[in-house]
Amino acid sequence: MDSMKKVIRIAVIFLCIVFIGVVGLKTWSAKLVKEARELEDVFIDLSKVEDGTYEGHSELGPVIVDVKVTVKKGKITEIEIVNHQNGLGQSANVIIDEMVDKNTYDVDAVSGATVSSEIIINAVNNALQKGLK
Repeated sequence: MDSMKKVIRIAVIFLCIVFIGVVGLKTWSAKLVKEARELEDVFIDLSKVEDGTYEGHSELGPVIVDVKVTVKKGKITEIEIVNHQNGLGQSANVIIDEMVDKNTYDVDAVSGATVSSEIIINAVNNALQKGLK
């Protein structure tokens, strides 16, 4: 009987630790999403960006992004993700195709990869700022 109480006590302690960990992770994740959405991007008129390839960087928490953005005649012709340390945000990489297709950095975040999406957007914006005339 005492061994059963001991097992139950250990199980309850384990479940409490798991619960606290999950709540902490969700709180931290929500904070990162909020901070990512609050990143400020400078408005960029692409017609004022000189032709060339520009490097951009952005990071927030564990998400780090480095990009190269190529602009020709006021159009984004290519975006290369040079580095994307992202945890679970790898799916955000598709956002660069939309940026090139729509010729803007101002696109919606990929659902389920909000932080990585916002950091990619911010890195592209950072790169484009370097090409302003």
